[in-house]
Amino acid sequence: MGRKPSANDGDTLVEAKRTKLGVVEARTSAPAIVEDLSGQVIGGYLIESQVGAGAMGVVYRAKHIDTNRVVALKSLRPDLVQNTKAVERFRREATFASRVAHPHIGGVVELVEADGRALIAYEFVEGEPLTAIMTMPLPPERVMLITAQILRGLEHAHAQDLIHRDLKPDNVLVEWRNQRDHARIVDFGIATIREDSEDAMEPLTATGEVVGTPLYMAPEQAAGKAIDHRVDLYSLGMIVYEMLVGMAPFHGRPIEILHAKLRRDPPTFADIAPALIVEPMLERFCRKLLARRPAERFQSARQALYVLKLVETTPAAAGPALGIMDVEKALAVVSLPEPPPPKKKKR
Repeated sequence: MGRKPSANDGDTLVEAKRTKLGVVEARTSAPAIVEDLSGQVIGGYLIESQVGAGAMGVVYRAKHIDTNRVVALKSLRPDLVQNTKAVERFRREATFASRVAHPHIGGVVELVEADGRALIAYEFVEGEPLTAIMTMPLPPERVMLITAQILRGLEHAHAQDLIHRDLKPDNVLVEWRNQRDHARIVDFGIATIREDSEDAMEPLTATGEVVGTPLYMAPEQAAGKAIDHRVDLYSLGMIVYEMLVGMAPFHGRPIEILHAKLRRDPPTFADIAPALIVEPMLERFCRKLLARRPAERFQSARQALYVLKLVETTPAAAGPALGIMDVEKALAVVSLPEPPPPKKKKR
């Protein structure tokens, strides 16, 4: 885990409250001015430089003074250390992230507690956030490669009953490895355990409270309803949309984006970028991820990965999985009754 500060870091988390009338209040928690720990030794790590900052913490490049191992050391923001909920959420991030070990997830090395501070040491990823390479529409082949890698990471996390809840381009780091992109999911700061899991913990948010990043948040998450792993698939759909089109489908203040998600589907690619040419099945794949009703999305990362492979290799074969009926094939297998013989005319 390692990244440069992003322009979007000031809008990492939104907490909103929901009533019967819908989302009525939104609050964006933006990072405050933070102290720079560069040059200090904490918990056996020499902190070299700051590489990122978000709503919950600051990320540094650090090196262990005994082993020389380079890590991304995440420190809770100083203004949050007295916030009991924030501290518990930070500790949970270390607990949750340590459950997963996968090539497409940034792993945790250890939880460091020293000098009255709690820090999380992550593997240091020599890459940049996906945000940095999404400055224009990406080639479909590159989009499908990155999407498949994110899906593999999600499949593993979901198998551990872990829901990310804040999947977005800033939380996907991309390295250049073996002459191609290698994506890794990071930052499980507001992750949660599936409620029906035997490892489920006491929730940190009140009923109806919304936590996440508005643009990438699933509608049910924005509405403060119960969520499951399918919210991560919706968030991925938003990322795929941006990678293919070069811009987001919703714009405005956080509360306006939340309301838009509850009321309408994202515009088609043709509506937002008329000159863009994208394989129709790839757009349908994206829109299935973005279905407002969870039951209409892919039901698992594995299912989405299977269909994406069909879209990449044999688009026509992906049709039935994306809700497109092949009429000719359907008629070929349907046994139609023979028409009655013509009636003889009476003389």
